[in-house]
Amino acid sequence: MKPSIGICLVDHEGTQPPHEVAALAERCGLDAFFVPENSHVPLERPGTIRRFEGIERLARFHDPFATLGACAAVTQTITLGTGVCLMTQRDAYLTANAAASLDHLSGGRLVLGVAGGFIRESMEEFGSPFGQRWRIVRERVEAMKKIWSEGAPVYDGAFTVLDGTRPGIRSPREAGPPVWIGSNSKSVPKRVARYADGWITVRGSYPGDPITDLEKACLEAGRDSSELTVALVDAPEDYDEAMRALEHGYAALHYFIGGPGGAGVCADLERIAALASRLRSS
Repeated sequence: MKPSIGICLVDHEGTQPPHEVAALAERCGLDAFFVPENSHVPLERPGTIRRFEGIERLARFHDPFATLGACAAVTQTITLGTGVCLMTQRDAYLTANAAASLDHLSGGRLVLGVAGGFIRESMEEFGSPFGQRWRIVRERVEAMKKIWSEGAPVYDGAFTVLDGTRPGIRSPREAGPPVWIGSNSKSVPKRVARYADGWITVRGSYPGDPITDLEKACLEAGRDSSELTVALVDAPEDYDEAMRALEHGYAALHYFIGGPGGAGVCADLERIAALASRLRSS
């Protein structure tokens, strides 16, 4: 199975428009184009532990479904993904509808990356308690899968309820678009094995070996780990390191790109495309 080599566009202000970047990525021969999500960043964040310079730029990401819809219109084959969709800030029905619509319009090319987020104040403004964020993610993913596949979906969760009286849009794929969890905590392998189709992990951020730990979690859960996709984000650009990652079991290598001016993005794409060509020919 050939590796999937893709990009995640993390700067939506100083680059070419995302749909132009996606079209260029496809012409360069890349396999996937992902975009992040963040609805807003509160000015005061006393309860948020994670802090870094420039956090305010997260509030200026384009909406992922509108963005990927534009990308779908100008591409034919490249996988389109969210990296990641914050389910603590979303309704299950509305998100299921947006995802299934995009999956229909793109010809079944969507990968729905999901997570809970890390800005406590943001999710709590949507009524999602910080300490329950992963339960909320699980419930909404499980509920969306029912909306995509059942005519009268029923789901009874603490934060998400489907009563069977409001059918949603069905997905063009029987089980719906694949759902990948984007997180790096030690609890992720069990979460992926329980209710997801893949894992987006950032190189060097997970406290262990993602491949080995996911295999163990799948064995405990009675799932076949070979049916799940593990994507390494911020993957190494060094050829030997990238090849070792693929040989270890990563099915996808994704690279962050984005910077001031379109020339930087073009140079990034050309460099990653050249690496992808080498990796595929090995």
